[in-house]
Amino acid sequence: MRVGFVIHTIGLMGGTERTCCAVMNGLADYADITLIEVLSEGPPAYPVDERIKRAVLSAQHVSLLWSAPKLIMRLYHLIKRKKLEALVVVEATHALYAVAAARLAGVRCIVWEHFNYNVDLGKKKRRWGRLIAAKWANDIVTLTHRDQSIWQQKARPKAQVHCIPNMAPPVSEKPYDIAARTVLALGRLSPQKGLDRLLLAWKLVEEDPRSAGWKLTIVGEGPQKTRLTEQAATLERASVGPAQKDVAALFAQAGIMASSSRFEGLPMVLLEAAAFGVPIVAFDCETGPAEIIIPDQTGILVPQNEVAGLAEGLLNLMANPEKRLAFSREGKDRMALFSRDHVISLWCRMLGL
Repeated sequence: MRVGFVIHTIGLMGGTERTCCAVMNGLADYADITLIEVLSEGPPAYPVDERIKRAVLSAQHVSLLWSAPKLIMRLYHLIKRKKLEALVVVEATHALYAVAAARLAGVRCIVWEHFNYNVDLGKKKRRWGRLIAAKWANDIVTLTHRDQSIWQQKARPKAQVHCIPNMAPPVSEKPYDIAARTVLALGRLSPQKGLDRLLLAWKLVEEDPRSAGWKLTIVGEGPQKTRLTEQAATLERASVGPAQKDVAALFAQAGIMASSSRFEGLPMVLLEAAAFGVPIVAFDCETGPAEIIIPDQTGILVPQNEVAGLAEGLLNLMANPEKRLAFSREGKDRMALFSRDHVISLWCRMLGL
């Protein structure tokens, strides 16, 4: 089967781009894959299998809305020229033109959602893209069962809705370091990640003797970096550092992973933490953490917005090394549901490969 993946650009260092590359690489063993970028902004930020062909729709920035007729025809001709049999549309905003191109070319169209249905970041294009996908695409892929249910309830799609999670990295063989005393928070420094709330919780943590010897390290870049750095400076054992490519080194030094997001799709950082055997304390935001964490078995889920509860969850683990060790072991075992082989098998089943 010849399958195309259309994405805005593959050159960004984001979870969407990383997941897209991982899935395409896995499917390259079973199908002829073509990566289609709306705009190329340099080489891929993540490895791309040499068997994967590449194409670009535009040499310059274009509006997905106002340039939709032009993009539809360019994508249609590319589908025909490459003799594609299925088109995977990465992110619902690109359904604005890609679904029409696929239908015009007479090929199967799959829209791959990377947020959750209740989040549109104030963008009408994302809402419109989802409406088009629900009515005119053949299939929709969500990252979580919760989002699958939301799509079915709110969009009432004619398309078939499948749940295929993001892929976790291989489970680390390195044993959990029971002596590690770093709480790690990793991700984009934006309002979505709720790191301002984590720092509020950390103030409560520092006031409790159970936290003796522990420190909080926030790693990332983003629009809130200055604000978060200033907030961390008011605390004794909290810091904000730059983003790092070598996340393995960060997880190797972490005793606990903290997640304070206001919303998610399916957070890659929590899959990474579990694969490295780092116990997790997370807000039960919509969606994602609840599908990765089994409460009090692989981590601690805290009701959304309960800052004091987040602090208590961290303190509870700090004071209980046996529980941290058990969470580490059970968290690794749970990653079988997010393994490369399992995720690719779900994609193959959905595509009929």
